[in-house]
Amino acid sequence: MFPALPAPASSAPLPRPRPATTRQVFLVALIWCVPLAALGFLGFLVLMVAMWSAASGESPVSVLLGAAGVLAVGAAALTGLYHSPPLRRMVPMNRLALLGVVVWPFPVITLACVFNS
Repeated sequence: MFPALPAPASSAPLPRPRPATTRQVFLVALIWCVPLAALGFLGFLVLMVAMWSAASGESPVSVLLGAAGVLAVGAAALTGLYHSPPLRRMVPMNRLALLGVVVWPFPVITLACVFNS
């Protein structure tokens, strides 16, 4: 009833990726240090604004929910990108390095805008 699916060109198993070298791990850690530090400082600023708004008698829930929503959307986008088919063929350490480079500008530019405004 249905036509048969064509057989794959080569049915040989994919080679196992080599384990990550110390240099690769150090590079990925170095790439991720800056955006994580910027995100940590932005989180500190959000908590400080929430504390000040609570001290003035306003509800800090909107500030905290907004920040949590932005983090949730960013985490979902990164997870989707990490598991996307083109990146699935890459070694996990290379995927993390690529995601670190993709993430790099967003928290750093946001922190620069916060400090300049």
